[in-house]
Amino acid sequence: MRTPSPSCAVAVCTYNGSRFLREQLDSITNQSLRPSKILVSDDGSSDNTLAVAERFSKEWTAGDTRILNGPGRGYAVNFLASLARIAPETDLVALSDQDDVWTPTKLNRAHKMLEPLGDMPALYGGATWICDEGLKVTSKSRPLRVALGFRHAIGQNFAGGNTMVLNNAGLRLVQKAWAMSQNAVPVHDWWLYQLVSGAGGRVVYDREPCLFYRQHRTNQIGDAAGLLAMGKRMRRMVRGDYRDWNTANLKALSACYPLLSQANKAVLEIVLAQRSGGMAQRLALMRSPGLYRQGTFGQAGLMAALALNRF
Repeated sequence: MRTPSPSCAVAVCTYNGSRFLREQLDSITNQSLRPSKILVSDDGSSDNTLAVAERFSKEWTAGDTRILNGPGRGYAVNFLASLARIAPETDLVALSDQDDVWTPTKLNRAHKMLEPLGDMPALYGGATWICDEGLKVTSKSRPLRVALGFRHAIGQNFAGGNTMVLNNAGLRLVQKAWAMSQNAVPVHDWWLYQLVSGAGGRVVYDREPCLFYRQHRTNQIGDAAGLLAMGKRMRRMVRGDYRDWNTANLKALSACYPLLSQANKAVLEIVLAQRSGGMAQRLALMRSPGLYRQGTFGQAGLMAALALNRF
């Protein structure tokens, strides 16, 4: 007996993205595991983005397209609010940027990795092909060589939000969290990693690139690899941006405290108690509860942020 395909929705958040949006939408509908619903949440575009989305909606007859007004509070809140608008019985929900192009098997690969996890909240993320504006591949995203979990998630993300897919239990978890706290967070994908891992869910990483990540002058964040990206991260840390981001993430996690596992409630309590203490207390967070980042440079960056009170 053939197993029925899972119901799949895609949340696309847009803002002045008319140049590349149609190519991305077409790649979503050309998946081997095709979505039944695409939600486009626009955060006040002043270009032709809505016209592109509306034309696509009329032409794509194999599924349902919903075009909605975003909250107008930035792309991170737009994505989280979009997830709250997805039907809670949906089996898989993928997040999509407005300017990438997906490989044809992206959703199917995510499904195959998430399916064995059953009713456990789970989050998929994957590698990407880094491309220029014309989709010429320039490199592959930075390889992941770190154990995934809440103690890592507190200090570092694991994958781009443009690759992420939630299973049904993960979607329901996010919807509960959004109902409990609609606090703004700096980046939605990092916080999704913190929430799912913090609740005791599973986070899985696909080492095969699942999309073509287009780099252009209006990228919100862009590729995280290379010396230039490392320099930008260091400047943000010294300026205090990293501490501000952590403060926002921890505030949102605290509002969702009942959703966390007992072990990770204890981790959060220690972090909240010690991150504003003296240098010795802050540095002790790398021993207990044992916060960490990927690689030697990542660990050194975390130590520097703790020592300088920029965590």
